[in-house]
Order: sequence, then C-alpha cells, then structure tokens
Amino acid sequence: MLDLHCHILPGIDDGAKNLDISLELLKEEKRQGVQAIAFTPHFHPNRISLESFLRAREHSFNKLMSAPGVTDMGIKFKLAAEIYFSTKINDMELDELCYTDTNYLLIELPTDERPYGLTHTLRDVINRGYQPILAHVERYPYFTSDPTRLYDLVEIGCIVQINGGAILDGEKIVSKYIKWGMAQIISSDCHNLKNRTPNLKDAYGAVKKKYGDDYVDWFEKNARDVFTGRYVDMPVPKKPKKVIGMWL
Repeated sequence: MLDLHCHILPGIDDGAKNLDISLELLKEEKRQGVQAIAFTPHFHPNRISLESFLRAREHSFNKLMSAPGVTDMGIKFKLAAEIYFSTKINDMELDELCYTDTNYLLIELPTDERPYGLTHTLRDVINRGYQPILAHVERYPYFTSDPTRLYDLVEIGCIVQINGGAILDGEKIVSKYIKWGMAQIISSDCHNLKNRTPNLKDAYGAVKKKYGDDYVDWFEKNARDVFTGRYVDMPVPKKPKKVIGMWL
C-alpha cells in the first residue's frame, strides 16, 4: 500500500503537532503494511507565499528524517502538498508542489460551495502539463448533490482521491463514485492518533470485501503510478443519471 495524502510532517499544519506524534503515525503506517508515503502538508496560496511554505516544509521534513530510526523503517518517502484551490495557482510555479519527480498535484477544494473558475483553472493546469488529483471528493456537497459536476472534471483529466475513512463509514456516495469509475485513489488523510488515524489496511480490507481483489489491485496500482510518476490508466467513467430523484 502507498499513502498519497497524509499530514504526518511535524508542526507544519493541523496534522502532527510534534515529532513524537509524527513518529507514532509512521510506526502505525508501517504496522499496517504501507510501503511508501507522500507527505502532503496544507498549502494555502492566499495565506502564505510559496517560498515560505517550501522553507517550512523542508525544515519539517528534515526534522523528521533526522529522527532516530526513520530512515531504517523501509518506507519510501516523497514530498508533495495539499494545495487549497485558488485561481492564483495558474500564475504560480507548481513544480515543487508536485509529488517529487512527477507532474501530479493534490488539490483541495472548498467544502461550502463550488469555487469560481474551478473548471477553467483546472483545465489550464492540465494544459500546462500537470495532472490534478482532487482530494477527498466525498466532502464536497456540490458534487454529492450533482455528481455530473465531478464527472465533468474527470472527463477533462482530473484524478479523484477518496479517504479511507469514508469507505469505512460506508458513505453511499463513495460507493457510487467507485461504481461510476470516478474514484481512482484511496488515501488515509491521517492527521493524528485519535480521530483521524492511519487506516489504509482496514479501508483496503473493506474494498476487498465489497468489490473484490481486482479493485484492490487497481487502486494500489494507481497509487504506485502516481508515486512513481507513471501514467494512470483510468477507465471511461459512467456519467451519473438522475432517475426519480436518485443518482444512478
């Protein structure tokens, strides 16, 4: 398993508050069988400059890598970021925000309303040669209420990430996204050891139980392809249709 979305770096965002918590989170990821982790601290372009964020991320990463035993855990590490959506990203140099040595970008959207310029901005990002991954899409009510909005973004080339917690909670919209071929990545989005813990082992177990081994293999392959910078071979998504008030 590979975890492409987590907040394990110490003291940089609302995730691990200190090095001790970071180390415990890493140990739990290791215990569950995670073999590669991309650190994705929050980056909000409207609140902090890119330069300041990159300095803070480097400091936090070096602090974690210098801790005893981390480099001996047998886990591969990469840096990335969870970029809060802003039309500003079209005017930014994005290479250092990608998963290291790839063109993949993890983008978080607002949870209240669909942001202005979303499709246009993401299309421009794609035209610049980057591959957006939309973080935890089950959280966005404007997609849940009208999943064709998410379908349209998948159609232009966006990849969709869902959280392991949403699978374990049995959220119906997640099952539909998987059924429609509109979800390609599973990540933990872990923040702490209490209510947002590493959970990929259980999440993949739930996928296996409900959908079978082929889906587990496919989700894992997609994560490997992102981590290594290879092309994610996505199926043609099925466009959701509303029948008698229900999305099918």
